[in-house]
Amino acid sequence: MNPEKIKNIGGKINFDELTILAGSKIALITDELREDLLQASLPNEQIIDIGWYPEFSEHGAFRISLIANQNWESPIYTETAKTWDDLEKALDNTLDKVKKT
Repeated sequence: MNPEKIKNIGGKINFDELTILAGSKIALITDELREDLLQASLPNEQIIDIGWYPEFSEHGAFRISLIANQNWESPIYTETAKTWDDLEKALDNTLDKVKKT
């Protein structure tokens, strides 16, 4: 999980409890996997939010959401991932959806 990708498009990491976990075997860290793992503010009042759903479940998945104008009920884009590699791809896909202007 590379938060530099977020910073490279003008994002500001608000909190990050994900990077320290990145690469760990998921089954060994389920007690650390919660809904609030990373949040970043982006240009044009957008937010990237990454969490694990359901919290603390070995059977859960990462969910990455792109939020605009604080509209948490209707994200612009959402993708899920079960592995670190898939999360990295999901982050790339989400960043491709970020409104640039």
